[in-house]
Amino acid sequence: MISYEEYIVIHTLNKQGYSNRAIAKMLGIDRRTVAKRLQEEEMQGYKKRAYPSKLDRYKEYIDKRLEQALPDRIPSSVILYEIEELGFSGKLRIVQRYMRLFYEKALPKRQEPIVRFETKPGYQAQVDWTTLRSGKNPIYAFVMILGYSRAPFIYCTDSMRQEIWQMCHEKAFEYFGGVPETILYDNLKSAIIKRDKYGKDKHGFNQKFLEFAKGYFTPKFCKPNRAQTKGKVERLNGYIKGNFYRPLKASLKHSALAITPQLLNTHIFGWIERTNKRIHATTKERIDKRLIEEKKALRPYLPKAIKRSTLERERPTTVALPKIDIGYYTTLSDYEQILLHNGDAYAS
Repeated sequence: MISYEEYIVIHTLNKQGYSNRAIAKMLGIDRRTVAKRLQEEEMQGYKKRAYPSKLDRYKEYIDKRLEQALPDRIPSSVILYEIEELGFSGKLRIVQRYMRLFYEKALPKRQEPIVRFETKPGYQAQVDWTTLRSGKNPIYAFVMILGYSRAPFIYCTDSMRQEIWQMCHEKAFEYFGGVPETILYDNLKSAIIKRDKYGKDKHGFNQKFLEFAKGYFTPKFCKPNRAQTKGKVERLNGYIKGNFYRPLKASLKHSALAITPQLLNTHIFGWIERTNKRIHATTKERIDKRLIEEKKALRPYLPKAIKRSTLERERPTTVALPKIDIGYYTTLSDYEQILLHNGDAYAS
């Protein structure tokens, strides 16, 4: 493309009697360009050519999917997976560029901060409840994520009762094939009744939860208003809603199927298996490969019912419990800590 100055020179030299060949030679451009520009009374810009895209035949489908989910967003990775199933062979970048233009028109830009810290294999999991649907028929998701591998366990329920809370933990331990050393929680009533009840960092536990946790793992708690402390599970909560729940909800929008916890649980584990094959943005490794390493570091898991019956069969008539100096443990928090760390001996 020639500049405006070259366009003026072409017309000036032409008026001075120079031939098209001579003008082309002086300016170092093609003769046909000179001839074309001499026909223009004003310089015309080049028309941008519209090249066919691999995405063209899928744009109508993408628009429909994105419109179904508004005002929520569907991530580009989900759309890519869906159109690949329909035959798309292009790259994620093309999809992202098209979706960015769609969302620039439809929604304001949003940014979410991500704060994480690293732990050794088997040391920590993070647990939370997240609400997928509120209202009269709510749906909650119990979410556990292993800190080293970022491997998730998710189970949908219609209740957050203590027995459901404990059941979800046991399902997670069965799924992972073991128990992490510690589990990090927010200030959930399912786990902690009152922070610093007996002094700094001496919390009042939910007694049913304390009974459940003893001998399995050590519960730890975030400081109030510091959700970023358990950033892995917080981020996963958003990922579940954006990559799993909202796309599925949009797909079923005009179907006769009701969205229930049971329906979601029939889909969730296949989704987990697929997402575990992705390269994690922070670790730069596949989640499922790091999970293999982390499983080796988990503590063995024995379900409570089996553990209890085994102990009853093997326990002698008289059981020698660890000797505790009653005079030393003077507060209820001390007794809670003893129960927590000597759970096997006190299991009933």
